[in-house]
Parts: sequence; structure tokens; C-alpha cells
Amino acid sequence: MNNIFSDHPTWTIGIVILLFGIIATHRLLIYRDKKNIFNAAAIIFRNKVLAELEGIYPIPSVWQSQDYFRFRQSINKVETAAAEFRHLVKRKAEFDVAIKEYRKYCEKVTFDGVSAWFFYTSMRSPDDIGPVETFKNIVEHLFSFSDGK
Repeated sequence: MNNIFSDHPTWTIGIVILLFGIIATHRLLIYRDKKNIFNAAAIIFRNKVLAELEGIYPIPSVWQSQDYFRFRQSINKVETAAAEFRHLVKRKAEFDVAIKEYRKYCEKVTFDGVSAWFFYTSMRSPDDIGPVETFKNIVEHLFSFSDGK
């Protein structure tokens, strides 16, 4: 009895190519689905953080004295948004450090401290960055984790 596969090796090659195509397509679909899930979660994370920081980020020309209580108030909601997003972040340890930096900054920032930095220029070195720029950098670092995968 003749075996069709041994008599015609092109069938075997065709089947191997077909299987490779199926596997590659499957992997591509999984990658695309993961990327879509990440992007959707990243948008939600950014929107939650931006909603919580409305009026203080993006940085206005001046933070008003009544805005400073909002820094402390924002900590729990930003940490909650981060916890919901964290499982999709590849660099989890670095993300955790960024969240801790955010908490530390928001717990310590005060109107008097920011005002003093601007008014007492002789007490800082030329390469110092101010508290406003520091906050901007912290938030942008947080958002860097939500940039496309």
C-alpha cells in the first residue's frame, strides 16, 4: 500500500508550513489582545490620575494656597488607580517606587515650602529643581508606565 506522505514529500512540507502559519497567527492574536488590554487599562489609569489632579496638573502658572490639601487627598485615589493598573506593568518594582515617590511628595508639599523655594533664591544651587518641577517629573514618571507596550 502506498503512503501518500512518503510518495509526495511536498505534502509534508505544506503541512509544516500550514502549522507554522497557524501558530504564528495565534501568537500574533494573543500579542494584539494583550496590547489592547494594556492600552485600555493605561488610558483608564491616566484618566483617573488626571481627574484627581485636575487644577494642579498639568502645572498651572501658580498653585493657590487652597490647592495644597488636594495633594494629600489625591494619594489614596492615585494609589488605587495604580493598584488596578499594576498587574499589567512589566517593571513592577520601578512602578512601586514611583508610587512611593508620589506619596512622599504629596505628604510633604506645603504652600510655605513652595513659596520659600521661589522667594529665597539665594538658598538654592543653580542646578536645583523646584518643587513644582519635581511634582511634574514625578507625575510624568508615573505616566511613563502607561506608554504603549
